[in-house]
Order: sequence, then structure tokens, then C-alpha cells
Amino acid sequence: MMKLAVSWEVKRITTKFEFKIARSAESFYDVVIVKITDGEQAGYGEAAPSRRYHDSTTQVTTLLENLTNEIISLPVQDAELRQAKIEALFSDSLSLQAALDMAFWDLHAKQLGKPLHQVLAAEIEMPISSYTIGISDLDMIKPKLDEAITYPILKIKLGSPQDEEIMGVIRQHTDKILRVDANEGWKTVDEAKRRIEWLAGQNVEFIEQPMPAMQLDDIAKLHDWSPLPIVADENSVRPEDVPGLSGVYHGINIKLMKCGGLTNALKMVALAQKHHLDLMMGCMVETSVAISAAAQIGSFMRWLDLDGNVLIANDPFIGVGNVAGKLILSNEPGIGVRRR
Repeated sequence: MMKLAVSWEVKRITTKFEFKIARSAESFYDVVIVKITDGEQAGYGEAAPSRRYHDSTTQVTTLLENLTNEIISLPVQDAELRQAKIEALFSDSLSLQAALDMAFWDLHAKQLGKPLHQVLAAEIEMPISSYTIGISDLDMIKPKLDEAITYPILKIKLGSPQDEEIMGVIRQHTDKILRVDANEGWKTVDEAKRRIEWLAGQNVEFIEQPMPAMQLDDIAKLHDWSPLPIVADENSVRPEDVPGLSGVYHGINIKLMKCGGLTNALKMVALAQKHHLDLMMGCMVETSVAISAAAQIGSFMRWLDLDGNVLIANDPFIGVGNVAGKLILSNEPGIGVRRR
């Protein structure tokens, strides 16, 4: 087998609508596509850095440039050893950890000639994914709902002073199942309780990250009281976070860009099951590379929010299909992506 080689490119992806959450608003994102080849097969990964986790595209590309030799000496077959080395080398960039782990898994599965979900003992069938509606000016809600017309489940970003008006407009136009993500936007237990109580009567399935991650004791006060399940996002970053969330949250959201890739995501699945926490797989705004990688383990989840690639207007790759929230995995070896 030939020596490994690594290459990368920065891609600017634009969203169909401005993507606004409680913390920020963006209409484009820069991601880094990483390619690792053994001379015959190529594995792809993606880094979609987040300021929330002190990560940036510049940081990712600088690390890639400076540590190329270390990357090509990583083992393709031994995920545990590889992940330990990746975390030691790239502790400053969670998204680069994810990109490298993804690319190595993609390459490994291609070398085996199997789809990655088969290698990881996951199924093709998985829950329906939601479609995300970012915090919106009220006159933009209807066009966003029209864009999502075929999706049976919507994820609504709240956590702004306009929460009630936003929900009011949404409920004028649709009675679909909603999931609410407050992105740490509610700052006190009283405010969170008021919001949750108000949302409980509106066909809402669960509440994601109602309060700031640092207020874990406050969030614990919601756990036994809440009429709706509460799901950790910003509190559920790495495998080591999971045991401490038992009795505080009802479930966790796993994102490859936070946890450092599929190897750690699988550890989080096992830990969540051990601690009786429900499982959700989420994403950032990402291309089909990262979404296809995450979908490989979608069957292990109760809830899916893997819509990052359908929120963008210029996906440079074709990968997992999304028909009205039903994700369709490829039977091709690896994660099943190719350039558009």
C-alpha cells in the first residue's frame, strides 16, 4: 500500500436564508474539506469550525500545514489509537479532529469495500430528520416554512426577545411537530420554566439547551419538573461530559464538530445508553461530506437533526439523500460522497 498523502481546500458555503441563532447570524460559512489518500482510495472529511468552541478556518489550515507529516503517519485501521493521537496533536481544533477522523473512517471503509454504516454495525433505516428554521424577522418566517414544506418535523431556533411572536407566526401557518432549540438563550430558571410551560401546549417534542451551559445547577432544576424532555447541546461536547448530564438532562445532542468525529460519537452513544439518556445527532451548517459521515450512525439515535447540507445553496458534494427528512444512505463504500 502506498504512503498516505493529505490535501485540503477551503470552501465558502452560502445559506439559502440568513441563519440566525441566539448568539449570531450568518449568511455564509467557510469549511475545510480534507482528503486523505493511500494512492488508490481517497477518504474525505470536513471541518466546520465554530467560534463557540474557539475554532476557526485559519486555525484548521495552519494546523494542517504544520502537522502534515504527523497526519500521514496516523493508522488507518486502529481508530482508538488514531483518535488518541489526533486529540493530542489537534487539541486546539475540535472540527479538525472531526475532519481527520471522518476522512480516515471513509478511507478505511473504502479499503474494506463496504459502506461505513456496515463497518460500524449501524442500520440503513433511521429516524426522520428535522429541518431547522433559524431565528427570523417575522416577515421571513413564511418563506422559510415554504422552503420546508415537505418536512414533517421542524426545529425552531428561539432564545430571543421575540420568541412568542416567532412561535405565533409559525403556528398561524403550520401545526407540524416542532423541536425548540434555545441555544442558551434563557438566562434564569423562572424564564426557562415560563417558556417551557408555554411551549408544552404547542405540539413541541423537546427543548434543546434552554440555558447557558455554565448554569448546569439551574438546568438540573428543570429536569424533574419539565413537561417536555430537555436535551443537552452546548453541555454535551465530548464523551467525558456525558456521565455528569444524567439527572440534569433527558437526552444529549451529539455533533461531530464538537466531539471530534465518529470515534468519539460512538463512545458518547455507549455512555448515553449506560446513563439512560436519549440520543440525538445534530450538525452545524455543513456540506454533504460531514452530514453523510454523521448519517452513518443515524440509526443509533432517537432524534435526528441532520439538515446542514439542505440549508445551503452551493453544496460542493453529493452524498446522503434527504427526501422530506428521510435520509437515504448510499451503498457505495465509505461515507458515499463524491464531488458535484
